[in-house]
Amino acid sequence: MSVIILGATGNVGRHIVRALLELGGSLVTQIVACTRQPLSGPAMALKAAANFSRTRLCLAKVDMMTSDVDSLAAILSGHEVVVLVMAQGLSPEEMVGCQKEVAEALSRGMDKKEKQPSGNAPLLVKLSSYGIDGPLSQGPLGDAHRTGEDLFRSKNLPFVSLRPTSFFSNFEAYDWPSLRAGGRVIRSPLGPHARVNWVACQDIGRVSAAVIKEHLETLGNGRQASIPVFRKVDVVGPEGNTLSAPEMCRVVGKCLKKEGKGRGDVEREVRYEETPLPTTEAYRGLWTFLRAGGFDVADGPGSESGRLLGGKAMTGFRDYIEGLVEGMGEAETRGLPLN
Repeated sequence: MSVIILGATGNVGRHIVRALLELGGSLVTQIVACTRQPLSGPAMALKAAANFSRTRLCLAKVDMMTSDVDSLAAILSGHEVVVLVMAQGLSPEEMVGCQKEVAEALSRGMDKKEKQPSGNAPLLVKLSSYGIDGPLSQGPLGDAHRTGEDLFRSKNLPFVSLRPTSFFSNFEAYDWPSLRAGGRVIRSPLGPHARVNWVACQDIGRVSAAVIKEHLETLGNGRQASIPVFRKVDVVGPEGNTLSAPEMCRVVGKCLKKEGKGRGDVEREVRYEETPLPTTEAYRGLWTFLRAGGFDVADGPGSESGRLLGGKAMTGFRDYIEGLVEGMGEAETRGLPLN
C-alpha cells in the first residue's frame, strides 16, 4: 500500500518517513515524499535511510504554495494515505489556502470515483495543534487549523487530526544556538509561571506511523466500515516534559555542567528573561494561549498516543537536552565558560 507525504523533509515530516520505513515493505510498499527541494540534505538523508528498508521511497518535487488543484489531485491519486505537514512558517492565510487546496484535490478524486486500489477513499492524516478546539484560543494560527478541519468535514473526507504540544525542535531552533555558544539566558514571552509540555518530533513521527499502520491493517482485514470519518489524536509528552521557563533553565544548566579545572563539575547558571509578546497578531495569539496554560498538560496512563506506541516511552526533555550537549563534542563543551 502507498503513503504520500506533503512536507516530507521538515522537522516532523522526515520523522514520519523514517518511522514508516521501519514498518517494513509488507504493509507500506511505497512512500512518496513530497518536498520543495528533492535534492536537499534532508531529502538525500531520507533516500539513504530507504536503502535499509524494503519500502520503496520516491522523492517528488511539490510546492504547495504554487501547485494548482488539478496537478495536486493527480499527485494525490492512487494512495491509501495522504499525510499533510504544513511548514511552521506559514501565515494563517497560507495555512487555510493550503488546506483548501488539499481538500479540493481529494474531493475531486472522490467525485470522479478515483478511489485507491483497496476501493476506499484515501485517509488524510494532518498535523495540527493540541487544544485548538478547547476553551482557550490559540489566535489566528489555531483558527487556521480549525477552519481547515471544518472544511475536511464538510467534504466528508476521512481524516485524522494529530495534535502535538510544543516541539523540541522549537527549543533547538530558537534557544539552543545562544546556549551552545556559551550564553546563559533563555528568553521568551512565556512568563515565569506558565508551564509548557514538550514532545519530540521523533515521537510525533512514531505516533503518526502507528496511526497509518492501524488504518492499513484495517483495510487489509476488510474492515473498511469501521474506519471513522474523523479521529483526533493528542500527542503529548510525559509529565517530566511539562516545565515552566525557570524549570527549563535548571534542567539545561544541569546538562551543561562543565569540568572546571581543579573544581570538579560546575553547573552552568542559566537564567530566564521574559520578553514582550510578539507584535504580529498570529504569534501574539499563540503566546497568549501558552501563557494562559494552553499546553500545561502531560501524557498519562491509558492515553491514545501511549496505546499507539505500545507502551514505549516517549523522549524526555532532559534526555533530549543531554543529546544536544553530547552532539557538541568534548572539546567544544569543555571550552564553554564556567560560572
